[in-house]
Amino acid sequence: IEQLYNAGITGGCSTAPLMYCPDSTVTRAQMAIFILRGIHGSTYIPPTATGAVFGDVPAGSFAADWIEQLASEGVSAGCGGGNYCPDATITRAQMAIFLLRSKYTSTYAPPDATGIFLDVPTNYWAAKWIEQLSLEGITGGCGNGNYCPGNNVTRDQMAIFLDRTFGLPSLP
Repeated sequence: IEQLYNAGITGGCSTAPLMYCPDSTVTRAQMAIFILRGIHGSTYIPPTATGAVFGDVPAGSFAADWIEQLASEGVSAGCGGGNYCPDATITRAQMAIFLLRSKYTSTYAPPDATGIFLDVPTNYWAAKWIEQLSLEGITGGCGNGNYCPGNNVTRDQMAIFLDRTFGLPSLP
């Protein structure tokens, strides 16, 4: 968490007092900011949003610039129906896809799943993404041989995912 803060990826959830809120869940809007800063660095500023990409993300809304840029880079096509669902939380299964697309490009396709996690059958919709995330050492799952694909990503988990995916600079 401190590494994420020192790398300028996040300012936390509160500045007065300074807090990170490690147990809070991550929304899709927040995830867009985290991911793009992980890809491009802490000083990155996305182009201004047009408001024409997603029906539920008007120009000027929280994280609109980041959300539209995430779509432009092919990391996310939204949640369906022409929407992005910015206030919805991110599951661990969804996060696996976002992280690997961010790391490699939108055209990346991981190899087929072999059955690493007890709670992720090889025919699960995100199995190959989840297993690749594990094979790259980005996650070890949630314990006891499980990945917990339907669980929401918390801010402390997000910090680990980002650090391991993008190799953030070490603490000073």
